[in-house]
Amino acid sequence: MTTNTYKILCVDDDLGFRRYLRQSLDECFQLKFFALGFECLTRLQDTQYDLILVDATLPDMPSDQLVDKLKTVPHLQGIPIIIVSYKNSEAERKRFARCHCDGFLSKVASPNELGDILGKALHRAA
Repeated sequence: MTTNTYKILCVDDDLGFRRYLRQSLDECFQLKFFALGFECLTRLQDTQYDLILVDATLPDMPSDQLVDKLKTVPHLQGIPIIIVSYKNSEAERKRFARCHCDGFLSKVASPNELGDILGKALHRAA
């Protein structure tokens, strides 16, 4: 994988997690962040992304609602959407499977695990 080949959109209000992603992935991915779901929906441009990460607990709207809305945006259709959560439970996974997200990622994943998970999701989407 060449430097900054893939574009990832991340919607997460957790500044610490956004910093963690930037430190862990900045050399491999181009990252775009929005802190809120409504901010993402109103400021989203026609940029083509390869992967979208959505926080499981956004403060301004239900995350499953955001996933549903993102899946209707024409230029994002077919882009994998992964839910990111501190709760790594079966109940949490089932909750988001109902909104047809394409994967689930624990926020406590190590940088190597994070890169592997994202790499596999991107490979499946290609």
